[in-house]
Amino acid sequence: MGDLLHGRMARAGRPTAALLACFAAVSALSTGCADHNHSEVTLAGTSGIGSSPADATGTTPSQPLPKDPSRTCPAEQLDATVDSTSAGAGHTFYSIRLTNTGDPCSLSGYPGVSLIDAAGNQVGAAADREIGAKGTPVRLENGSSAVFSTRFSQPYAYEAEVCQPTERAQQIKIYPPNDTGWLTIPVSQPTCGSERVPTITVTGVSAG
Repeated sequence: MGDLLHGRMARAGRPTAALLACFAAVSALSTGCADHNHSEVTLAGTSGIGSSPADATGTTPSQPLPKDPSRTCPAEQLDATVDSTSAGAGHTFYSIRLTNTGDPCSLSGYPGVSLIDAAGNQVGAAADREIGAKGTPVRLENGSSAVFSTRFSQPYAYEAEVCQPTERAQQIKIYPPNDTGWLTIPVSQPTCGSERVPTITVTGVSAG
């Protein structure tokens, strides 16, 4: 009886072990599926799907801001030309136009003016500001212009030893108001070579 019971127990033990193994396999498969699904959800969450487009830094690209039209017009976006010249009473006068070729900007005040030689070296003294002719502020749209005037005194109006007359000047060098860049215009203008003798005056800019 004991052997039979032992035998039954032995026979009964086999199906039980197989069933447990099956349960373990099903559990492992279920766990594996759950882990796999969890991984897919995690990857989908970090892929950026459904989010706003972002650049390499993770920030959303923005449109460039329009430039402030009240900013000073830089030399790099201005074109300088001589409008007209005239002469009288020992002076030569130039009317110079500055045309905006870029974004809207503004000009206000006196430009810097001097004469330079072919190598870019200044010849004589830089221009003095003409008192009482400071001009008016000008807002320039693309293609619009501002004008100013320069007056050059002829070197023969001064003592030669003091003036040191020269014809080396080949260009007018122009610094737009409040800017460190410059423009040049070809000219043939005799002047005093000495920087101690101011021979140029300049007015402020105004609408042109």
